[in-house]
Amino acid sequence: MIHLRPATIDDYKSIASLHANNWQHTYRGILSDHYLDNEVTDERIKFWKERLENPAVNQITIVAMMSEQMVGFSCLLLNDDEQYGTLLDNLHVSIHVQKSGIGKLLMQDCAKTILAKASNHKLYLWVFEANQNARTVYEKLGGQHIETIDHDNWDGTKAKVCRYAWQDVGSLLTNN
Repeated sequence: MIHLRPATIDDYKSIASLHANNWQHTYRGILSDHYLDNEVTDERIKFWKERLENPAVNQITIVAMMSEQMVGFSCLLLNDDEQYGTLLDNLHVSIHVQKSGIGKLLMQDCAKTILAKASNHKLYLWVFEANQNARTVYEKLGGQHIETIDHDNWDGTKAKVCRYAWQDVGSLLTNN
Protein backbone atom coordinates (compact mmCIF):
# COMPACT_ATOMS: atom_id res chain seq x y z
CA MET A 1 0.00 0.00 0.00
CA ILE A 2 1.23 3.49 -0.85
CA HIS A 3 1.19 6.23 1.78
CA LEU A 4 1.63 9.89 0.79
CA ARG A 5 3.01 12.42 3.25
CA PRO A 6 4.67 15.83 3.25
CA ALA A 7 8.44 15.70 2.81
CA THR A 8 10.64 16.74 5.72
CA ILE A 9 14.28 17.81 5.81
CA ASP A 10 15.11 14.24 6.85
CA ASP A 11 13.97 13.07 3.40
CA TYR A 12 16.50 15.05 1.38
CA LYS A 13 18.98 12.17 0.83
CA SER A 14 16.25 9.71 -0.19
CA ILE A 15 14.64 12.22 -2.55
CA ALA A 16 18.04 13.12 -4.03
CA SER A 17 18.95 9.46 -4.52
CA LEU A 18 15.67 8.63 -6.26
CA HIS A 19 15.95 11.80 -8.37
CA ALA A 20 19.57 11.06 -9.40
CA ASN A 21 18.83 7.39 -10.14
CA ASN A 22 15.90 8.35 -12.37
CA TRP A 23 18.00 10.90 -14.25
CA GLN A 24 20.80 8.35 -14.72
CA HIS A 25 18.31 5.85 -16.10
CA THR A 26 16.11 8.18 -18.16
CA TYR A 27 18.29 11.06 -19.31
CA ARG A 28 21.19 9.19 -20.98
CA GLY A 29 21.65 10.92 -24.31
CA ILE A 30 19.91 14.06 -23.05
CA LEU A 31 22.36 15.02 -20.30
CA SER A 32 26.10 14.28 -20.57
CA ASP A 33 27.41 10.91 -19.41
CA HIS A 34 30.06 12.72 -17.36
CA TYR A 35 27.40 14.64 -15.45
CA LEU A 36 25.20 11.58 -14.94
CA ASP A 37 28.10 9.35 -13.87
CA ASN A 38 30.09 11.80 -11.74
CA GLU A 39 28.09 14.83 -10.63
CA VAL A 40 24.35 14.28 -10.53
CA THR A 41 24.15 12.51 -7.16
CA ASP A 42 26.11 15.14 -5.22
CA GLU A 43 24.37 17.95 -7.09
CA ARG A 44 20.91 16.56 -6.30
CA ILE A 45 21.84 16.05 -2.61
CA LYS A 46 22.90 19.69 -2.36
CA PHE A 47 19.79 20.80 -4.29
CA TRP A 48 17.28 18.88 -2.14
CA LYS A 49 18.97 19.72 1.15
CA GLU A 50 18.69 23.42 0.30
CA ARG A 51 15.17 23.07 -1.11
CA LEU A 52 13.85 21.32 2.00
CA GLU A 53 15.80 23.43 4.52
CA ASN A 54 14.67 26.68 2.91
CA PRO A 55 11.48 25.94 0.98
CA ALA A 56 9.87 28.60 -1.15
CA VAL A 57 6.66 29.88 0.41
CA ASN A 58 4.69 28.31 -2.46
CA GLN A 59 6.51 24.95 -2.42
CA ILE A 60 4.79 21.70 -1.50
CA THR A 61 6.83 18.49 -1.64
CA ILE A 62 5.13 15.13 -1.12
CA VAL A 63 6.75 11.71 -0.83
CA ALA A 64 5.20 8.36 -1.69
CA MET A 65 6.13 5.59 0.73
CA MET A 66 5.76 1.84 0.26
CA SER A 67 6.32 0.26 3.67
CA GLU A 68 9.35 2.23 4.88
CA GLN A 69 10.82 2.87 1.42
CA MET A 70 10.40 6.06 -0.60
CA VAL A 71 9.15 5.14 -4.06
CA GLY A 72 8.22 8.54 -5.45
CA PHE A 73 7.86 12.24 -4.85
CA SER A 74 6.34 15.38 -6.27
CA CYS A 75 7.18 19.04 -5.82
CA LEU A 76 4.72 21.82 -6.63
CA LEU A 77 5.30 25.56 -6.83
CA LEU A 78 1.80 26.95 -6.29
CA ASN A 79 0.66 29.90 -8.42
CA ASP A 80 4.03 29.99 -10.18
CA ASP A 81 2.77 31.48 -13.45
CA GLU A 82 -0.13 33.85 -14.03
CA GLN A 83 -1.13 32.18 -17.31
CA TYR A 84 -0.36 28.52 -16.58
CA GLY A 85 -0.86 28.33 -12.81
CA THR A 86 1.03 25.95 -10.56
CA LEU A 87 4.31 24.41 -11.71
CA LEU A 88 4.79 20.70 -11.16
CA ASP A 89 8.55 21.09 -10.85
CA ASN A 90 9.28 17.45 -10.05
CA LEU A 91 7.44 14.17 -10.28
CA HIS A 92 9.53 11.03 -10.00
CA VAL A 93 8.67 7.40 -9.34
CA SER A 94 11.38 4.81 -8.67
CA ILE A 95 12.18 2.87 -11.84
CA HIS A 96 11.47 -0.37 -9.93
CA VAL A 97 7.80 0.50 -9.43
CA GLN A 98 6.97 2.57 -12.49
CA LYS A 99 3.71 1.75 -14.27
CA SER A 100 2.14 0.70 -10.96
CA GLY A 101 -0.11 3.75 -10.53
CA ILE A 102 2.13 5.70 -8.14
CA GLY A 103 2.69 8.50 -10.65
CA LYS A 104 -1.05 8.86 -11.19
CA LEU A 105 -1.61 8.84 -7.42
CA LEU A 106 0.94 11.65 -7.02
CA MET A 107 -0.66 13.62 -9.88
CA GLN A 108 -4.08 13.27 -8.23
CA ASP A 109 -2.63 14.43 -4.93
CA CYS A 110 -1.15 17.45 -6.74
CA ALA A 111 -4.59 18.20 -8.18
CA LYS A 112 -6.22 18.04 -4.73
CA THR A 113 -3.54 20.35 -3.32
CA ILE A 114 -4.01 22.86 -6.13
CA LEU A 115 -7.80 22.81 -5.73
CA ALA A 116 -7.44 23.43 -1.99
CA LYS A 117 -4.57 25.93 -1.91
CA ALA A 118 -3.97 27.65 -5.26
CA SER A 119 -5.68 30.79 -6.50
CA ASN A 120 -6.38 29.15 -9.85
CA HIS A 121 -6.79 25.52 -10.78
CA LYS A 122 -4.30 25.30 -13.62
CA LEU A 123 -1.18 23.11 -13.69
CA TYR A 124 1.82 22.95 -15.97
CA LEU A 125 5.15 21.17 -16.20
CA TRP A 126 8.20 20.92 -18.42
CA VAL A 127 9.45 17.59 -19.76
CA PHE A 128 12.30 16.77 -22.11
CA GLU A 129 11.02 16.27 -25.64
CA ALA A 130 13.06 13.04 -25.80
CA ASN A 131 11.37 11.62 -22.68
CA GLN A 132 8.59 9.98 -24.63
CA ASN A 133 7.49 7.69 -21.78
CA ALA A 134 6.71 10.64 -19.50
CA ARG A 135 5.08 12.58 -22.33
CA THR A 136 2.79 9.62 -23.05
CA VAL A 137 1.77 9.45 -19.37
CA TYR A 138 1.00 13.18 -19.24
CA GLU A 139 -1.06 12.96 -22.43
CA LYS A 140 -2.98 9.97 -21.03
CA LEU A 141 -3.72 12.07 -17.96
CA GLY A 142 -5.17 14.85 -20.09
CA GLY A 143 -2.17 17.17 -20.34
CA GLN A 144 -2.07 19.37 -23.45
CA HIS A 145 1.25 19.90 -25.22
CA ILE A 146 1.43 23.70 -25.40
CA GLU A 147 4.91 24.45 -26.74
CA THR A 148 8.43 23.15 -27.27
CA ILE A 149 11.44 25.36 -26.55
CA ASP A 150 15.22 25.11 -26.33
CA HIS A 151 16.56 24.59 -22.80
CA ASP A 152 20.01 25.05 -21.27
CA ASN A 153 20.57 21.97 -19.11
CA TRP A 154 22.26 21.82 -15.69
CA ASP A 155 25.36 20.19 -17.21
CA GLY A 156 25.90 22.79 -19.93
CA THR A 157 24.22 20.77 -22.70
CA LYS A 158 21.10 21.86 -24.56
CA ALA A 159 17.85 20.01 -25.22
CA LYS A 160 14.29 20.69 -26.23
CA VAL A 161 11.65 20.74 -23.51
CA CYS A 162 7.88 20.59 -23.86
CA ARG A 163 5.35 22.45 -21.75
CA TYR A 164 2.30 20.40 -20.82
CA ALA A 165 -0.66 22.10 -19.20
CA TRP A 166 -3.99 21.28 -17.60
CA GLN A 167 -6.56 24.09 -17.68
CA ASP A 168 -8.44 22.56 -14.75
CA VAL A 169 -6.72 20.02 -12.52
CA GLY A 170 -10.09 18.66 -11.48
CA SER A 171 -9.86 16.55 -14.64
CA LEU A 172 -7.00 14.60 -13.02
CA LEU A 173 -9.40 13.37 -10.37
CA THR A 174 -11.80 11.88 -12.92
CA ASN A 175 -9.33 10.87 -15.66
CA ASN A 176 -8.76 7.13 -15.86
